[in-house]
Amino acid sequence: MLKIKNISSCYAKVKVLNDVSLEVKEGQILGLLGRNGAGKSTLLKSIMGLVEVVSGNVSLDDEIISGKKAEEIPYYGIGYVPQGRRLFPELMVEENLKMGLLVSGYSADVLDWVLSLFPALKSRMKQKSGTLSGGEQQMVATARALCIKPKYLLMDEPSEGLMPSIIETILETLEKLKTENVGILLVEQKIEGILRVSDSIAFIENGFIRAESDPQKLKKNPDPLEKYVGVKARK
Repeated sequence: MLKIKNISSCYAKVKVLNDVSLEVKEGQILGLLGRNGAGKSTLLKSIMGLVEVVSGNVSLDDEIISGKKAEEIPYYGIGYVPQGRRLFPELMVEENLKMGLLVSGYSADVLDWVLSLFPALKSRMKQKSGTLSGGEQQMVATARALCIKPKYLLMDEPSEGLMPSIIETILETLEKLKTENVGILLVEQKIEGILRVSDSIAFIENGFIRAESDPQKLKKNPDPLEKYVGVKARK
């Protein structure tokens, strides 16, 4: 289990996360919702060692990983798909994927598994990533994170700016990963999508976790969605 226990994080001296506690279980998706600036991306970056955790801790299967260097975190089995994808645009798709395969040991089986999830990338392997469409770049970013064969996957706004068909591909991939026992912490702006795939939902506001619920309850009582995100769920 991936446990976030009472963590606080800062940018410079400004506290952004306040005593946040969450649990992500194997084979389950925890959706994280909140308005812009609520602390969603900061939480993912804190888990990945990109933002310093000043109190509390993050542990994976009871081993504390907060305080580790950012480059060490993937070796513990945590994949990360950042907002904006952050590909190496001058490198080919194949070369971007090799960045993930460095962690899993260049296993051909892992690469075959990843490409089975995103078959459209098979014909793009020798193409520079910067020349791909936004949807194709998102598939590469997700595939690169999956190349480490993660136990847990952190995703930050994967549907941002994408066509509905690509969003559907991403959602279907998440549903497949659940069946393979991958735990997922999902930050997402598409309410219907996050309610569809998530097992539970947490709401963050001003760096505090304010509420937790599940999709079925939220469909019947969308008050937390209105309060913390400003939108209603379709019943």
